[in-house]
Amino acid sequence: MTIFWRLLLSHLLADFTLQFNIVNRLKREGMLGMAIHCLTHFVVAVALVWPWLGDVWFVIGGLPFNGWTCMVLLLVTHYMVDQLRVYAMKTLGLRDGLPSFLLDQFLHVYILFLLSPVFTLDRAFFHPEKWVGILSMLVIVTHATTVLVYFIEKELHEKEFPTFDEKYFLIFERVVLWAFFLVKGWYWAPFAAAWVAQMIYVRHKRILDLSKTNITVSVLVAVICGLWARYIYYGAF
Repeated sequence: MTIFWRLLLSHLLADFTLQFNIVNRLKREGMLGMAIHCLTHFVVAVALVWPWLGDVWFVIGGLPFNGWTCMVLLLVTHYMVDQLRVYAMKTLGLRDGLPSFLLDQFLHVYILFLLSPVFTLDRAFFHPEKWVGILSMLVIVTHATTVLVYFIEKELHEKEFPTFDEKYFLIFERVVLWAFFLVKGWYWAPFAAAWVAQMIYVRHKRILDLSKTNITVSVLVAVICGLWARYIYYGAF
């Protein structure tokens, strides 16, 4: 469980927070960009699971797989999945839309699960180390949701990637709403509700050109990740 969550955090950091626009562009243009992106994943993953790299994670057919072997497999499979997506877009004409994004993320996370020494999906599985779980929720609320909203709006409204102001304004709004859930007790609830009302008011006043889809997805993700972070931190909702 510990290794899976640390690998998940490494994926979130490398695929969203550390995948800058120039890296995203370069990986679609050639081998160098793809190599930089995949090596970033490898380095971050190795750093987060360093204490367990020498341990045997699982055995298949009598053949032991230690942490280093799994890291190499993770590097290779990540390259293959990303390269397949680029090939499908460039050669087969697959649209770079929401379905391809969700499939790409599903495959990456599923491979993390297969390479991790996880044998039971009990309640403890959903309660990782506090700092790992909370940081994972934070990355989802910030950069991962920005990309998710972009692909949803691209499908529905053919909208371009958000401008700098729109991107970081919504990140700030989501983080504040998410952070309310980490306050002890229940008196934070009306403040969180008021913050949601403020987000709706900002859209209504058109201070920024924010769609109803953007606000809805932002609130849902912040609330879900907020509840999960609260469970991770306090052990209960």
